[in-house]
Amino acid sequence: MADDPSLTRSQELIKEFNYDEQEDVEGCVARWSSQLGKDLHMDYSDIDYESREKIKTKDKQTLSGWLVNAVDLVRRQNSQLYLLKEIIECFKTEALADKEKVIRLQGQLLVQKDEQLQLLKTSVEETVQTTVESGIQNYSAAVQQNSASGTVCNSKILKKVMKSVAAEEDRSKNLIVFGLKEEEEEQLPALVTTVLEEIGEKPHFEATRVGWKRPGSTAIRPVKITVPSSTAVHQILMKTGRLRETHKDVWICPDRSSEERATRKHLVTDLKKKRAEQTHLDHYIRYGKVCSRDKKSS
Repeated sequence: MADDPSLTRSQELIKEFNYDEQEDVEGCVARWSSQLGKDLHMDYSDIDYESREKIKTKDKQTLSGWLVNAVDLVRRQNSQLYLLKEIIECFKTEALADKEKVIRLQGQLLVQKDEQLQLLKTSVEETVQTTVESGIQNYSAAVQQNSASGTVCNSKILKKVMKSVAAEEDRSKNLIVFGLKEEEEEQLPALVTTVLEEIGEKPHFEATRVGWKRPGSTAIRPVKITVPSSTAVHQILMKTGRLRETHKDVWICPDRSSEERATRKHLVTDLKKKRAEQTHLDHYIRYGKVCSRDKKSS
């Protein structure tokens, strides 16, 4: 019979182990012990070194019969014990190998965790840098505009610029949830909590519907979620793909500015076009551009 490559060495030995032989040996030992007790007129468990005087009264033929049977049973038991010992040794060896495998996988897991943390850190740094650069550009534009018109940049203008920067910073802590069923007298925090728990997140948040609902309208308004930090936003966005399994009609997006929404709209249009024209490739949006790859590698 050919070896099964899916079985370990210990599993092969267990499969090959002769359980019928083991049961037969155990039965023979029990019968031999019982017969010995009967021949000596005593319980087998009471036979010890002090019972030798009683044993000496037996003739040589009886004693030789006991000896031959005992030797045969010991030989058979040794054979079974050797096989069991080999199985145990294999278990030990495989347990050590499994332990090494677990340690190696733990190491790989730590490396991947570090890579994810580094990616998250980079994303946060890029977001902060973009926000700061946007604020500086707005400030510079305001100064240049007033300088060109011959007026001095007063405190009101500066406050307006800083307010714009602050609004951009606040937006980095927001998420927009689309497709979340809207009902009268709804418990919005509970609905949002259910969605976030599906992706393994339990942040502190505030949730409100965006916009005013017209009477008789069946449109579902999006929900704006505000969390304590932009780091929490990135953490949630990294896991939104899991919602495809449980909430196919619900998706979570960053709180984008009007300019970012326009850019995103163009990207989505380009994405749909490529998916229609190049069906042999897998297309997706990443880092602000439409990327493509072979479907076999996805």
